[in-house]
Amino acid sequence: MQPILVVYGTTEGHARKIAEFVAERIRAAGKEVSLIDSASPEAEQTQPFFAGAFVVGSVHHQMHQAALAHFVRSNAAWLNVIPTVFCSVNLAMLHKDEDFRAEAARCADAFVAATGLKPYGVKLVAGALKFTQFDFFKRALLRYLIDPAGMDAASTPDAEYTDWNDLGRFVDDYLAATQAGGR
Repeated sequence: MQPILVVYGTTEGHARKIAEFVAERIRAAGKEVSLIDSASPEAEQTQPFFAGAFVVGSVHHQMHQAALAHFVRSNAAWLNVIPTVFCSVNLAMLHKDEDFRAEAARCADAFVAATGLKPYGVKLVAGALKFTQFDFFKRALLRYLIDPAGMDAASTPDAEYTDWNDLGRFVDDYLAATQAGGR
C-alpha cells in the first residue's frame, strides 16, 4: 500500500505539531506515512508515489510559508491527482468576529490559487500563541489582535487553541472517504 504524505511548513513550530498529530492519527489507522518539512532537503527529493496527502501550513502576516508554497507549486501536478487536503493554521479562527474568520478562509484560498493546488478539502485550524517567545512589539500587536476575540493575552502567555478532537475526526473522515484510506 502506498503511504500518505504529510508535508508541512512552520514558523513557530505549531504547524509541525499539527502535522505530527495528523501523521500519528493516520499511523493509528494502520496506514504508512511520510512526514516531511517543506523547508528540508528531503522535500526537494519527494517522489510522487503517495495515495493521498495533507499539506499543513500556518499563516503569518496573512501568508503561508514560502517553502510550503514552493513545494506545492512544484508538485501540484501529482498532488492534484490524489486526494490532497490543505490544513491552514490561523489564529483568526478564534475570533468572534466573522470578518476575521472569513479572512482566515481568504488566506487559505489565496494559497490554493497561488500554488495551483486543487484540494480534495480545506480545513481551517486554530493554532497556538507562543506569547513568551515574542518581543515587546509583537506582544503588543497580538494583544490588539486577540483581545477582541475574548482572550486575555496578558494572563495566557502560551496557549494552544487547536481543537484536537475535531482535527482527529477530520482525519478519520478523510481516511474513510478516500482511496488513501484503503478503500
